Amino acid sequence: MRYWLLVFLSSFGLLSGQVPKTADSLKVYLATKPQDSNYVQALNEMAFLKVQEGKYDEVPKIIAQIETLTKKIKWNSGYYKAMNMRGIVEYSQQKPEKAMVYFLEAEKLIVKYKLPDKLYQNSLNNIMIIYNDMGNREKATEYAKKLIDFQEKKKLSPMKSAPYSQFGANLKFYKKYDEALVYFNKALAIEKELNSDWGIAIYENDIGNLYDDQEKYPEAMAHFKNGLAHAEKSSYKLLQTDLLINLARVQRFSSQFNAAEKNLFKAEKICHELEVTEPFKVLYQSLGSLYQQQKRYLEAERYFLKSLAIAKEMEKPEPLFTINHQLSELMQEMGKYKEAYQYLTASNVARDEIYKLETAQTTEDLLRKYEAEKKEQRIKSLAAKNKISALEVKDATRQKWFLIVGLGFLVVVALLIFRQSRIQKKNNELLQNLNTELDQANKVKARFLGILNHDLKSPLSNLIGFLHLQREDPELLDNRTRREMQDKTIASAEDLLESMEDLLLWSKGEMDFTPQTKPVKLAWVFDDLQKHFSHVGHAKITFENPGNIQWQTDEHYLKTILRNLTANAVNALNGTENAQVTIKADGKTLKVSDNGPGADDAAFKALYDPNETLGIGTGLGLHIIRDMAAAIGCEVSVRSEKGVGTTFTLTFP
Repeated sequence: MRYWLLVFLSSFGLLSGQVPKTADSLKVYLATKPQDSNYVQALNEMAFLKVQEGKYDEVPKIIAQIETLTKKIKWNSGYYKAMNMRGIVEYSQQKPEKAMVYFLEAEKLIVKYKLPDKLYQNSLNNIMIIYNDMGNREKATEYAKKLIDFQEKKKLSPMKSAPYSQFGANLKFYKKYDEALVYFNKALAIEKELNSDWGIAIYENDIGNLYDDQEKYPEAMAHFKNGLAHAEKSSYKLLQTDLLINLARVQRFSSQFNAAEKNLFKAEKICHELEVTEPFKVLYQSLGSLYQQQKRYLEAERYFLKSLAIAKEMEKPEPLFTINHQLSELMQEMGKYKEAYQYLTASNVARDEIYKLETAQTTEDLLRKYEAEKKEQRIKSLAAKNKISALEVKDATRQKWFLIVGLGFLVVVALLIFRQSRIQKKNNELLQNLNTELDQANKVKARFLGILNHDLKSPLSNLIGFLHLQREDPELLDNRTRREMQDKTIASAEDLLESMEDLLLWSKGEMDFTPQTKPVKLAWVFDDLQKHFSHVGHAKITFENPGNIQWQTDEHYLKTILRNLTANAVNALNGTENAQVTIKADGKTLKVSDNGPGADDAAFKALYDPNETLGIGTGLGLHIIRDMAAAIGCEVSVRSEKGVGTTFTLTFP
């Protein structure tokens, strides 16, 4: 979805035949042509090419030229293009929130200068797509409806198919298949009106998947076949492989094994022509599934192993999980239980690394745990109350009988009353303690849920945005850009997983989990930090004197503390020239230093004050550092000087 957006943003409004699109021809154009509105268009196109090449630092200068020339020639659409391009730069660097600020400002410029309806149509479309990538389904749907109403009211041509697809995807998500089909068909009709074979192929593929989800295989097969015909007509080979694999899948479910095999081999041939690697993983796994269903086990194993080899080269957890899991099932069918166990173990390891599954499952488990603890506390409180009530009834009965016996037993009755008072007091204290525990559990739950909402929702939306892009518009990514986006996505996913790990460790501390101490070599910890921050480009991270230093501590707590300190240092260095982070060990001390702008004492209040509220304003990282350092008996101190930098010192016992 992202590169569909960027290409449209760049090319919209260009006057066909007047402004070139290649880098060399644009250079010639800008060096020879008069500085008019077409010249602004050419600058806009050049800026977009720089974005595609990942040369983001060169774009601001071009944007400044656009704004200067726009003001000179008084062509108001240029202001929109400049603001729009700023959004493109942020969005290309996986910063959808910052991009949204610029796109909303661009929308205001359209209204302010009464710019053409086509620009407004384009703006609504872009904002809708970004909201969807950010995971804000409600706002994305709101803008989709706004765009549909606008372009239908204005009778704009061509109409955008994306808002209809947005409604369809929403309805499919909630399993409202009939209603989803209506909107997918509307999107398909728009592409048909445009005679866009590749657009038709994309939506035929979506509709086929919709029927596949409902196990309506004949209908799914018909749409996959039609989509394949249009993909072949448009020479959209990468989409052809997707459609061939999807078609083969429903043919396999319909026991059309020969046809499925033929389509998969056809997809294999195309993949060889394109010299792509990753599609082979799904292709070979599909062939393995086809042969497994026919009980042709040796052929199934051969193709599954091919798929596994490619999955290992990809170094992504999800492909490793699916193929290892399927190999485990195949080995069970073949009676090879030892191999089945080995593949099952490998699939479980890969599954643990899948950030999306890990986050969703862990969150759900923790919520259930908190709810269970809450119910348990309530049960304990009720039990204590019932116990007190039972004692009161029992003692009241005793008093009644003693009074009947007579005044002679007044002394005994007085003693029993005194005893009852003591028992009631103890039970009241027990009840108070239980209520205190319940209140603390509720506070921990509220803090934890607040952290989850703040620290996980936005990164997940960014990652899901790129996955949508790969699924819906893969042809718009060249090999270099795809690798860059994949690297960024992997780094983002790994950071998210580490953040989740930090959250879990922090929650363990809140629930009185005890650190597991063992001898930990500092060199191991430094290696972990170096790998974890290998993607950092704007700051140099230096490690000093790990030597053979070894401490008796909890390895995971120490890693989490250092990751947070290093991440804080790296973030503080944004915009700093010759940015450096130094991590130095000396005896029982460990220092993390940066040459950033520094900060006052208030910025580190959460590190020392246990009563500081946990939230966005105080920073989760300092709370994690404070709580985990206390758990392993480590003393934390900080020295920060504005204009000089900040140093955190860890002192171990």
